[in-house]
Order: sequence, then structure tokens, then C-alpha cells
Amino acid sequence: MVDRYVDAVQDESHMATERELAPPMSIAALSLTGVVQDLQIPGGTLHVGQEFQFSGAVSVGATLECVATLKTNSIRGGWRFMVVDSVVTEGGNRLVMTGKSTITLPEDLAGGGAGK
Repeated sequence: MVDRYVDAVQDESHMATERELAPPMSIAALSLTGVVQDLQIPGGTLHVGQEFQFSGAVSVGATLECVATLKTNSIRGGWRFMVVDSVVTEGGNRLVMTGKSTITLPEDLAGGGAGK
């Protein structure tokens, strides 16, 4: 996962060295991927905001757990707005990341997913 993330964003700070630590934003990206899959959010979705706090380094190969909570799911002006809080831990007890993501999409794309 880290290799795919580094390649996708062309993070040169991690390309030239042996990767022992996961880039913090790779952890955020992994948690958002799970949210998109679990809520069945369709293409055409906009990720309009994010706030992440990282609590410590994570070694490549560590096992992480992400608990995401859909805090709001509202419709305004034909657009669905969702705010998702995330907590990522390593080993079930060491806090790694907390965050909040705001996602929006046209209401007509919400269909059978998007937190319905």
C-alpha cells in the first residue's frame, strides 16, 4: 500500500530511501479508501475538506484499524454533504491518527450508496 501511495503522489522524499516508515498521508488515504468503499460512494464525488492529526510514526507492515463514523449526512441545494470522523490505531490501542473528512456529491448520484 505504501509503495502504491508513494508512486501515485510521486513523493520523492520516500522514493530514494528504504521505506521503514509509512508517510502520514498514506495512512489518511487508506482510511478514506475504506470509507468510500463502506459507504458505497460513487464516482463523481468531491472530497472538499480534510483535517488530520497524526500522533506518531507507523512502520511499514504495521497492522492498523480504522473506525469511521458518519457524523452528518445532509442535502442542501441538490448536493449531499457527508462529514466522516476517523480514528486509526495500531495494535488496537496506540492512537495513530484522528481526522475529519467532508465529502459532497450531487444528490442524484447518491443512488443506493452514499450513506443511505
